[in-house]
Amino acid sequence: MERGKLWRSAFGNNVRLLEMNGAGLTPEMASQRPANGVASAAWILGHLVSFRRRTVRLVGGDLPEDPIWEQHYARGGPGAKAHLGWPELVEAFQSADQALKAAFQQLTDWDRPTTNPALGIEQPLEQVLAFLFMHECYHLGQIGIIRKLHGLPGAI
Repeated sequence: MERGKLWRSAFGNNVRLLEMNGAGLTPEMASQRPANGVASAAWILGHLVSFRRRTVRLVGGDLPEDPIWEQHYARGGPGAKAHLGWPELVEAFQSADQALKAAFQQLTDWDRPTTNPALGIEQPLEQVLAFLFMHECYHLGQIGIIRKLHGLPGAI
């Protein structure tokens, strides 16, 4: 399978995962911490949008920088309030997915040395993408648990 198609499909499947885990979460539920010390679903999704936006630029895609994403959703952030409502965050995630897919279609050098933004070490680009994909899956799984903490049934 062509590498770009593989990554478009993998990250695209996460859009569906968000739809499933986010089903039934009201904007009010998404904005609340479901338990002490647990980030809100909205903050987690904002964090994922922030990373998707960085990933688009990392692979050479065209997405304007918007400092609010980096400032508000940085690793180790407070995890409480999102700067947008749940529906707008879902829309931003989907929009970043379209930009990511377009960038993957243009990408040719999958092995170029790239600094992993989370680890701060140089790795081949595709290895960085694998790490970022795992990061995204981890947080989407958290949203699946958050829905249960809010009393919703499991979605997957």
